[in-house]
Amino acid sequence: MKLFWKLFLALLLSLLGIAAASSWFSQRWMLQTQQTEQRLNQLAGYADTAANLYAEEGPDALRRWLQRNMQQQHFRGFLLDSQGMNVIGRRVPQALSAQIDTTMRTNTAIKQVRPPHMFAIVPVSTVRGQYYWVASSLIAPDAMQDNRQATLIFQLLLALSLVLLVSWMLSRIFTRPIRQLQLSASQLGSGRMDTRTPQALAARGDELGEMARSFDAMALQLQTLMSSHKQLLRDVSHELRSPLARLTVALELARDMAGEAAQEDLSRIGREAERLNELIGEVLSLARFEQGAIQADMQELDFSALLEEVIADASFEAEAAGKRVESDIIEGCRMRGDRLWLQRALDNVLRNAVRHTANGTAVEIGMRETDKGMETCVRDHGSGVPDKALERIFEPFFRAEEARTRSGGGYGLGLAIARSVLELHGGHIRAAHAPGGGLQIQITLPCLTQ
Repeated sequence: MKLFWKLFLALLLSLLGIAAASSWFSQRWMLQTQQTEQRLNQLAGYADTAANLYAEEGPDALRRWLQRNMQQQHFRGFLLDSQGMNVIGRRVPQALSAQIDTTMRTNTAIKQVRPPHMFAIVPVSTVRGQYYWVASSLIAPDAMQDNRQATLIFQLLLALSLVLLVSWMLSRIFTRPIRQLQLSASQLGSGRMDTRTPQALAARGDELGEMARSFDAMALQLQTLMSSHKQLLRDVSHELRSPLARLTVALELARDMAGEAAQEDLSRIGREAERLNELIGEVLSLARFEQGAIQADMQELDFSALLEEVIADASFEAEAAGKRVESDIIEGCRMRGDRLWLQRALDNVLRNAVRHTANGTAVEIGMRETDKGMETCVRDHGSGVPDKALERIFEPFFRAEEARTRSGGGYGLGLAIARSVLELHGGHIRAAHAPGGGLQIQITLPCLTQ
């Protein structure tokens, strides 16, 4: 069923329910009101009988009639003379004195409901003079309260209940599938190209089901395109290896045959060939991670010692460029991991920091223990990256061109490979702005001992 009809029927049924309940309560209130009015008219109707009986047969007859009828009809009655005195000597309720005075003054009947009582005060004229009939009775228990107010409260409660029920139904119809779609979109956006919507959602026959099926088709197409892109990148990289190897051999032969004047140009060609070979190697490494084809050789190793080796290599490169590497390492941190891959990941991070720190400044490396493991912080004093690039610098081939131009070297793959390596070891890496400028990379790895 389409969402339009679900929504239409839910609202229609709720409105019909409210209308039916309101009609029932209104009829019930009207019936109770009519019963109360009939009872008041009945009490007032005894006025002529009581006055004529007293006038014709005297007080004893009136007393006997009152005793008999008050017992049967469940009311209290009093007949007052023109002075307001009870003709048979019974005491008139003090609570009705004000209404009795009003009737005697205006010569008009009064009928009132004052829970838990109702009463009628009626002036009666006979051949023997003016009299005033006073009668009161208890209200029925089911009509004891203000029925109109009670009816309104019941209607409001019923309407609120139906609104809550319809709201819950609509939230079940809309909110849950929308949250599922949102979760699937978030997973797809995070790079999980195999993400699909739940089967129950895709099988729906309404607009949300159509949306889910469209999402699945889009995800499948994206997955196919990404797979084709990655496969093309891998194939091109593999195919480039052979002509590059032949180019290297031809370059060596050319060096032997060329004169001194051509050596500088040939050396430049050689350097570019090495850079191309390095780029191809990084592309293939990243492709292996994405395919899950990396077989890590997990062994217990001294992470502190491994980091010191990488720092020593980075220091040599930094000194050649007029920069420094300063470190504060916690000794004895041991963990399980693949030594070669970890060394490569750390080397990529440190070389990136050395490349971008300003001349005459130092790359600062520190370690501290956290509840998640050992955290290593690599901070440079470069120009940093924009806020929007803090997460994207770990994406393959991403370059923060505004701050780190291609003149700085690199291919945009080093940090992507570092992230893959660290995730393989159960760790994570993130970037943040360093206090006072620059960028700091925080690496967290689970260690066996600190």
